Amino acid sequence: MKNATPSYTPFKVAPIAIAVSSALALMSSAALAAEQSDIELEQIEVVDTAQDGYVVKSAASAKYTQELVDTPQTINVVNEQVLEDQGITSLEDALRNVSGVSTFGAGEGGGGNVNTTDNVTIRGFDANGSIYSDGIRDVAGYSRDTFNTEQIEVAKGANGTISGKGSAGGSVNLVTKAANLRGDKNSISASYDEGDTARLTGDFNKVLSEDSALRLNLMTEQGGDYWDNGEEEYKSYAIAPSYFTKVSENTDLTINLMHMKQDNTPVIGLPFITETVATQTGLSEGMIAEQYWSNYYGVKGLDFEEVDATTLTAIINHQLNNRWAFRNQTRFGVTETKSIITRPWANSDGTYSTERASTNFSENQLAVSQFDFLGEIITGSIKHDLVVGAEIYQETQKTPNVSLDNVVRSQTSYDATNPGVTTATGSYTVDGYSKDATATGLAAYLSNTATLNDQLQLAGGVRLEKYKIDSTQNVGRGSSATSVSAVDKSDLISWHTAINFKPTNNGSIYASFANNQEPNGNNLSLNGRSAEQVAEYTSLDPIESITAEVGTKWELFDDKLLLAAAVFQTRKDVYQTVDNVLEASGEQESKGVELSVTGQLTDTVSITATYTHQNAKVTESSSSDDVGDGLSSAPEESASVWLSYKGEKLGLGLGAEYTSGNDYWRGSEVYFTTGEVTLVNAMASYAFTENLSAQLNISNLTDERYASDYSAKGHFLPGNPRNVKATVKYDF
Repeated sequence: MKNATPSYTPFKVAPIAIAVSSALALMSSAALAAEQSDIELEQIEVVDTAQDGYVVKSAASAKYTQELVDTPQTINVVNEQVLEDQGITSLEDALRNVSGVSTFGAGEGGGGNVNTTDNVTIRGFDANGSIYSDGIRDVAGYSRDTFNTEQIEVAKGANGTISGKGSAGGSVNLVTKAANLRGDKNSISASYDEGDTARLTGDFNKVLSEDSALRLNLMTEQGGDYWDNGEEEYKSYAIAPSYFTKVSENTDLTINLMHMKQDNTPVIGLPFITETVATQTGLSEGMIAEQYWSNYYGVKGLDFEEVDATTLTAIINHQLNNRWAFRNQTRFGVTETKSIITRPWANSDGTYSTERASTNFSENQLAVSQFDFLGEIITGSIKHDLVVGAEIYQETQKTPNVSLDNVVRSQTSYDATNPGVTTATGSYTVDGYSKDATATGLAAYLSNTATLNDQLQLAGGVRLEKYKIDSTQNVGRGSSATSVSAVDKSDLISWHTAINFKPTNNGSIYASFANNQEPNGNNLSLNGRSAEQVAEYTSLDPIESITAEVGTKWELFDDKLLLAAAVFQTRKDVYQTVDNVLEASGEQESKGVELSVTGQLTDTVSITATYTHQNAKVTESSSSDDVGDGLSSAPEESASVWLSYKGEKLGLGLGAEYTSGNDYWRGSEVYFTTGEVTLVNAMASYAFTENLSAQLNISNLTDERYASDYSAKGHFLPGNPRNVKATVKYDF
């Protein structure tokens, strides 16, 4: 038995018992099921995510057996039409449509290092390790493009029975575009904006026969110098073919391949004037004055970022009979990232060093296979929607040792307001690895939604998962770093239980209770800054979080508009040291209320809107000074709204994003806050012919100045200024 004592001990037995009883006991007996064998059940079909405007009926994952209106959990969906209307091309921009989700990178617990990877916080909890593609975790760190994405789903709160180990705040799932038999549909789109970003995409679906289809998505993009510093640039190239075939009347196969390359010259920050720098220079504390935002604070000839990502996925669906279907999804993935990016780093004399570069080299491999049996059983008058499944996976991550000793810079320091041009000669070298980690997992799960009658549903589920990480990694800093090898094994139990009352066919009122567990090394890095600490962490139980949620959902206007409201509370254990003993006895809490509306107000007017009010803070700590501290990247209020009109030829869109302020907490102190930020966005489109259309998007219409990210190291990243983007699309 491990030596940590979870803070939820008094509440553990009952929820697990309820979850298991909901999933198992409600099924009654096999004999009773046999008596009902003459009952005809609908054939189970793979969810088709094709949507009407902004209408989203179901989540893509087969593990969600009910439509969204009857799913007892907050799930926000951004579908392909929203992405297209808003001119969105990245995951982080897409998530601006979902309140309670922050892409401010300080994250839970600190670090505060600005980088170019997707930074996601949900309800105040770091969710960077809970980003999924088609229900398979993508642990590699990079900026995800949406060229091959059909919709983005944000499931909030503890969600272990669906996604397995991960964040207390929830998870993000990107649904891949795939070949289909819905007919030939092809489009080519070209765009250009004020950041000199030129983008060309193609989406081609060809029905080859009545049983097969081929789809091809292509993307190329270059540009991104929105502050006109003359050096910043982002280049991406991608190809994603997909093939679908019906192997037999009851079996189909889909094969998806995605390959993407990025070759970037990024900027991760401008000087944030600290008190020391202000004293030395007379500059005002805080973000450096806007007149200097066009300066380039990197090093020419040194700074770069490269991403090379490839995934191959095979999906088999087989209809066993009119009651049961089988689904297998197997994926192999390889992602390699390399980046050296110079960041403004303040010296004690008020100047800034050119020799502080952030290096991020990583080699990631993934192999995973998921097996799901999906079925319906009738016991008496009760209908059970069941998912019985298993998952086996292996994730590996290697971090090369990178040395910049051979790099010579033309200057070693500069003034914040006059950085000049720093160039570099020489090159970096790679020698061995600072981390070589392999994680393996095996999980089995069962979930059941029991429909007792037209008004009442009970849901429950459990997931058992064995997780092991074997890592050799450097701990400590600089020349004092030492290599440590350690193995950590965890037995994870995830559960959920819910009751859903339907006063009418189009409405639900629910209460749910679920947990999530996060093992040491969940993100392929063992905790600890010394060999002793690493050993201590491997002796501890996984971190557990529990979410309670009460909510209601209603479909209106011929079931084309979904309204949702929920009150939630998530409590998460955290590691801390008490009397020199490391244990999982601290606690963080996030609670609040969420509102959302998504779909069609009329046949021509669409809406997606969300609002979150939350209070995220430290509730238990060995240091009384920490109790009551807030969690980083957890604004008290956040909201988004987007309305669009689509006429026969003319289209219009208008929306706004609001946050009451992202705070960066460190040592019981708010080091930085973005303050209140409201961004207004607009769109106009026109269809010249049935095939040819043009669209104009304006983001940050009022040209607000704000920080989109912040680092405790002494720099910040400004949000983009007003940007006008023109797009031409040809459908055929």
